[in-house]
Amino acid sequence: MEYSCSRTADSSVAAMGSKSLQALTIGILLWLANAFVPAALDASAISGTYIATANVSLRSGPGVSYPVLTTLPKGTKINVVGRQGYWLKVESKPGDALGYIDEQFAAPEGIAENSITNKPPPKGVYRTLVDVDLRQGPGASYPIVARLPSGIKVHVVRTEGDWLRVESKHGGKPGYLEKKFVERWTEN
Repeated sequence: MEYSCSRTADSSVAAMGSKSLQALTIGILLWLANAFVPAALDASAISGTYIATANVSLRSGPGVSYPVLTTLPKGTKINVVGRQGYWLKVESKPGDALGYIDEQFAAPEGIAENSITNKPPPKGVYRTLVDVDLRQGPGASYPIVARLPSGIKVHVVRTEGDWLRVESKHGGKPGYLEKKFVERWTEN
C-alpha cells in the first residue's frame, strides 16, 4: 500500500505562517549560537592561579553585603575557580572553603608580579588613539564589553602588564584596554 501526500513542502511552510517561520528561524539561530560559542567566552569559565595585588577581603558571597571571612594579604596565591560579575570565586588554599574577592585586587600570576612591585600605576585621564575594544579582563582572549571610539577620554585606575583597567565616571561598564592604544590626556 502506498501513501501519498497532497501537500508539498512549500505549501506546508506557507501554512505555518510567516510569524511561525520567523520564530522557528530565530530559535534555530539561538540554538546554533549557544552550541558553537566556546566555553572560554563564558565569564564563569575563568580559572587559574592569581595573586592578590593588595590586602583583600575574602567574602562569603559575590558582593560587599556578604560577610568577610578573612583578609588575604598582598602577594597571596589564590586559586580562581570561577567568576560572578566582577567577583572572582576563589579558594586561597586547596581544600579551603570557597569565597569571593573583588577582581580589582587580583591579577593572573604572570601579570601580578609586575603589579605587586611598588611602582605607582599610571592612574589618570587618557585619550584613545584609535577605535579600541574594551575587554572584560586584561587580555585579548577576554570577551569584548564595548567598542570605544578614537579620541575619547578614559579614566585609568590601574595597570596589569600591558593592559589598563578603565572605569567610567558616567556609569558605563568598566573594562580593560591595551596601553598601546591610548596616550595621556593633556589640556591644550
